[in-house]
Amino acid sequence: MFVLDPAAICCCAVTCCCGVGSVCAYRKRQSIPHPSECALIGKMYRLCGCHDHDKFDVLIEIHEIHDLTQSGKFFVEVHAGRSEERTGVCSAKKGRVEIQERVNIHVRQADKTLTVRVKKQGLTSTEAIGDAVIGVKSELIDGAFPKRQSFFCQKDGKTACKIVLSFHRLDTGNVSLGDFQMSPLLHQALLIAQSEAEARGETLQVDILNMTEVERLRFLSKVLEGPLKQMSSIGGAWKNLYFRAAERRNGKWEWQYWSSKDDCMSGIKKRGAYSFMAISLVLPDKHDRHCFYIRYHDTGGVHDLFFKRVDRDRNLWSDGLFEFIEKLREYLEKHPEVAMSGRGGHSSRREKKKEGDVGGSRTPRKRDGKALTPRTGASDDAGDDGIRGRSPRGSDRRALSHRSFVDPAELAEKRRVLSPRETAADEMTRPRASVLKGRMIEGLMYDRSLQPGEKNEEASEADERPRERTEGVEYEREEEQPLLFTQ
Repeated sequence: MFVLDPAAICCCAVTCCCGVGSVCAYRKRQSIPHPSECALIGKMYRLCGCHDHDKFDVLIEIHEIHDLTQSGKFFVEVHAGRSEERTGVCSAKKGRVEIQERVNIHVRQADKTLTVRVKKQGLTSTEAIGDAVIGVKSELIDGAFPKRQSFFCQKDGKTACKIVLSFHRLDTGNVSLGDFQMSPLLHQALLIAQSEAEARGETLQVDILNMTEVERLRFLSKVLEGPLKQMSSIGGAWKNLYFRAAERRNGKWEWQYWSSKDDCMSGIKKRGAYSFMAISLVLPDKHDRHCFYIRYHDTGGVHDLFFKRVDRDRNLWSDGLFEFIEKLREYLEKHPEVAMSGRGGHSSRREKKKEGDVGGSRTPRKRDGKALTPRTGASDDAGDDGIRGRSPRGSDRRALSHRSFVDPAELAEKRRVLSPRETAADEMTRPRASVLKGRMIEGLMYDRSLQPGEKNEEASEADERPRERTEGVEYEREEEQPLLFTQ
């Protein structure tokens, strides 16, 4: 006869709890810390030869997937011990998926392999396409962290596809940061400096702490150089451009662009530029992982600019632009005289032609039989009206040239209005890039070159519309009156 006494009940409860706990622990066994994660125990493991490498962080750049036999939407998962990261979902085109995303993975000293898994996104579930198992010591460390190397993804002993990966490990042994925090912009700038040092056969040696603020800006500006696609305002086609951040004069920074990298390196005149101080919003597209949006101000008003990444992660561009503009504003707010020296002390080519600099004299030439000298009151007033009329804002340029009229509080307020951080925070609803694209084009956006027939049709439509300022005219206006703020 079976009797339910308290001892039997406790024994059954303990048995059930142990069984459930064992099942949960087995399923979550990858999340259980390894003893070597303790610094002292890990050092003993290394001295005994149980582990062949130390712990480190590696940045994995996932470029693309090749040789897919299925269509649909795919994403990539990266596993290393207890660390797991995944990319966004991208669609396949002709057996190829272009991802161009970066994930940061922590590799423990107990981890011997790193697994890259390609999955297909279904309606309610996911399907594993194939895995690529990469040896940490044999393929990563001994292979000097390969760049753009193809790895075979296998499933059931058969090759399912190929994935192209790049591995970046930042050596911070000779990097002095001081109180500066590691940010995405600084991390990418250090990676670029490290690749340049490796190309010269040297080790990375950077002293961020002892750099001046201008030197720090120049060091960070390397991140904003590279190819991009910019959406054309006619038809929504994408045009290939090469961008680079450059300092034209003390405190005057521009995002200049050329038709190609060869034009930039060969010294050909730039096609145009965007002033960093005239960018009020940098917004990644939440619905398109490859695009981002910029709100730009010039003398003609507010412009919506759309860009698409080419050879790197979109977030490198959007986060890099955002952080660089903020650091540039902080520098100019600390040194307001630097910003005004580039603005007030700058004279346009048209004004230089109208000045008579003979023997060091700056007396203007005669116009309509009257000398524009300060001694003649009427002529001086007329000259002031002419200068004020030629200015896009109707302000006196000679008054702007005097630094004694600069109000630091007003200067900071103007910069605050145009700050991307403040603009994004003040907006009740952050604009969706898909809605903003609709302001520029009607219908579907296409990513291809225009055919000759379409170019003729668009040219005829452009002639029927009111004539707009061309890119060259726009840039000449900006050259004459450097735009740092928009009221």
